[in-house]
Amino acid sequence: MTIAAGWLAWLLTLPPRPSPWLVFLSGLPLLALTSWLSHRGRPESWPVFIRRTGDVHFLAVVLLGAFGVQFADAHGVTTDGVIYFSQLRSVLFDGDLDLAAEFAFLQQPPRPYHVVPIGPTFVWFPLYVCVAVVDTAGRSLGLWTAPAAAVGLTLPYVRAALVSSFAIGGVGLITLHRRLSREFSPGVACSATLLVFLATPLVWYMVYEPSMTHAASFGFVAIFVVAAEKWTAVDMSVRRSLALGGLLGLAFMTRPQEAVFAIFPAMVLLCAAAPLGARLRASARLAGWAFVGALPFLALQAVHSTILFGREEFVLVGGAGYLDFFRSRWADTLWSSWHGFFSWTPVAYLAFVAMFGYVLRNRAWAIAAIVIVLAMAWVNGSTADWAAGWAFGGRRFISVLVVLAPGMALIVWGLTRRPMIALAIIAVGAMTWNHLLTRQYHAGLLTSGAPVSFAQMVRQQAALATAPPFVYPFAFPANVWFAWRTGLRVDQYDLLGPESLRTSLDLPMSADASRYLTEGWGAHVSDPFGELRWIDGDRAELLLPLDLPVDRPIRVAWTSRTRQLHPPEPATFALVINGRETFRFTPDTDQATFFEFTVPAGSDLWVRGFNRVTFDRAAGSAPLAVYRIAVTAELKTKN
Repeated sequence: MTIAAGWLAWLLTLPPRPSPWLVFLSGLPLLALTSWLSHRGRPESWPVFIRRTGDVHFLAVVLLGAFGVQFADAHGVTTDGVIYFSQLRSVLFDGDLDLAAEFAFLQQPPRPYHVVPIGPTFVWFPLYVCVAVVDTAGRSLGLWTAPAAAVGLTLPYVRAALVSSFAIGGVGLITLHRRLSREFSPGVACSATLLVFLATPLVWYMVYEPSMTHAASFGFVAIFVVAAEKWTAVDMSVRRSLALGGLLGLAFMTRPQEAVFAIFPAMVLLCAAAPLGARLRASARLAGWAFVGALPFLALQAVHSTILFGREEFVLVGGAGYLDFFRSRWADTLWSSWHGFFSWTPVAYLAFVAMFGYVLRNRAWAIAAIVIVLAMAWVNGSTADWAAGWAFGGRRFISVLVVLAPGMALIVWGLTRRPMIALAIIAVGAMTWNHLLTRQYHAGLLTSGAPVSFAQMVRQQAALATAPPFVYPFAFPANVWFAWRTGLRVDQYDLLGPESLRTSLDLPMSADASRYLTEGWGAHVSDPFGELRWIDGDRAELLLPLDLPVDRPIRVAWTSRTRQLHPPEPATFALVINGRETFRFTPDTDQATFFEFTVPAGSDLWVRGFNRVTFDRAAGSAPLAVYRIAVTAELKTKN
């Protein structure tokens, strides 16, 4: 323990961004010493012990390597992590939750609000306090100095927070691995655990952005779920019920959405082999005592929230608030290209599907996992920022990886028992690769009389594989459902699926307009009048997501011009909305021309959803440039 503490203290004082190899190689002797001490007292030799527990040793080496990468490449405290870190410092050193000084020192821009849960600060607290004690003693003895504003905010303090998040995430992975090892072989369990870590957003939030809540909440949830499976029974003791409540309280305090995992022990009890009355009584008893166990953490969070809500204008629940549980974009949180959990993390999607087969092995776990994933999707989809803002992948679903892990293990186990399936997958991949090469060669994309760049060849392979009508398989069934209800192509779900219907829309032809443009548009360019798109063909179409009021006139306006031709030619165009011509116009050639017209109230021209707006060019007309188009409802009907 002393050696480990000394090694960690040395790491916290390293210069910024040390080599990951320095951290990794310096930790290997400590890892070896831990292994040797673990084998002492056993009848087997140390080499035999290592071979028998090779899966655990390999997982430990991988975590140590990831730990080294964190020291080299972690982004420090970022986004909401700045608030958690600043609040911890402010409470300990200033005795308040006023973050102005902390934000100023960290050079953070002002935030619209600081209403967040307590977050991972409970995990950070022990190591952060240790750093504070050493720092205070060193400054008191004159060993080093620091301005008052920097105390609690310098690199060793930041590293204490990041290391603590990584540590609890690592504990969660090891706990999960031990649970999988009791059901599957060590190799299968290790493979599934590594998939949970390295094939999901968890690796990002443990290594690169550990100041967010997700590494810590994953660790607490893993401990809670494994303990709940082991302890939950009809005759469960009060002590274990209190402990489960405490574990869930920790997870809730870190991320309130983790309250959803209360479903897990409830499902274990409901699936138990006991009379229904006994199961219901046990469920009520567990809920009561677990609430008592969680109460200290709930009270702490309540005090924290009361302070924040008391000084900031922030509406949490309701139609105008952050959460609206009566409406949810739950499917988009799973399958959207905007951080969809399943679409960004295919292994989680496959594991979720595998949980339906896992019902035959562990009914309680499988049903709980399916219900928890769907409940988490509903909760996440009910937030104002359902896509989780600037994030890597479906970060709000990271904790559900715990309950999906057996599904991953089941897939790995199935492949080891039926190696021909794995070989078939490899064979299909090899044949597909060769088929794409033949297409490249046939199209003249590869030369036969000169060397070829492998980088270019691989890029062209990817371009061919994703050429229209490519449909992303891990967005199913949301993409098919989107196409059925909107009448659009399946692949248009990728960019248009996350769109909300607008009561008005002003669309400049900037680069961001690309997702609304379907066919007939040229590249994004600009001229002295602004950004534009040329229409060189006979027609060009765009899709506008609208939910317009039917009792008000709708104003349609756009700006356009034509290209000067020699000799001059007439330029006549028509604006077609949902297949009906509504306006004919002739723009100028030397300047941008503004056009507008009004659709009367009560018109059936518009649909609730994606409206097709087409610019049609008459035969012989010059090309048309469009700068912007706007659709708005008039405030009142004109007389």
